[in-house]
Amino acid sequence: MRVLIGSYGDAIAAYTLAKTLEPAGPRVWTPAPSFLAVHPGLPIVYAVSEVDAGAVVAFQLADDGITTLGGVPSGGRKPCHLTVTADGHYLVCANYGSGSVAAFALRADGSFQWRTDLVQHGGHGPHPVRQTGPHCHHVSVDGDLVHVVDLGTDHIVHYGLSDDGRLEPRGASPGPTGHGPRHLVSHPSGRHFVADELSSTLSTYDREFRFLGARPATTVAPSGDNFPSELLLSADGRLLYLANRGNNSITTYAVEPGAVRPIDEVPTGGHWPRHMAIAGETLLVANQRSDSVTALRLDSRTGLPRGGHVVAEIQAPACILVV
Repeated sequence: MRVLIGSYGDAIAAYTLAKTLEPAGPRVWTPAPSFLAVHPGLPIVYAVSEVDAGAVVAFQLADDGITTLGGVPSGGRKPCHLTVTADGHYLVCANYGSGSVAAFALRADGSFQWRTDLVQHGGHGPHPVRQTGPHCHHVSVDGDLVHVVDLGTDHIVHYGLSDDGRLEPRGASPGPTGHGPRHLVSHPSGRHFVADELSSTLSTYDREFRFLGARPATTVAPSGDNFPSELLLSADGRLLYLANRGNNSITTYAVEPGAVRPIDEVPTGGHWPRHMAIAGETLLVANQRSDSVTALRLDSRTGLPRGGHVVAEIQAPACILVV
């Protein structure tokens, strides 16, 4: 199993996962590859370049390493998230710094063809520092629909993705004021769960993205600020895992027919868990401020994470991609 780690240390590192993470070829140096996504049918990985002169870059995966295929400007500042459509025809990117979302056409070999659209968000929220303007933080694609989580405006903004790659406005769903929504995951039941960075909560939305309620992001009261980051569903959809920067922990929720219920919280074994990924029966966590990736064992019966030992050291890890 191959694992790629993007970082604020200006590198993408490749590993194979056994009892630990073993380096698999030299690191690729590229500016701030803080989020990665894989092509659905080709050995191509895409990375944001989260700098003011933002870019998205494509890389070819091979047994002996990673080769750069080139990139294009992201259309905005500090891109932080991207995804590829299921047919591999388009890539959609969130520009956090400028609060915009861009779409790009991909060639048959997975390389970039051109940017097909760029939409600028507007508005702001009540936070005096973090919500002075729009901040697109997450994009997801569901068929021909694109959902953009905007931390700066407390909205989830919806678009239709046309056959020629245009982003057609389909409305916006408001979340609670000041919650600062960050990342989104959709459940097979039709519900949507959102990690709220500024309010330290987990929010639930229904199938039409109407807000249903919010739960605290932790079961242990934080001693200071806590900023939820990534959230993941278990393979069977029974559990939801939420990473907490501040408590340096993973909170596990039971996903029930009418609610989500917190059932567990454990330390990650590192500091400032920005991202995580499931690799078999292992939960890998990128701990940005301790320059470490830790592994937690997922109990085969309960699914609860346990352990938290360092399996790799890399400067400021920000994203883990299992390919």
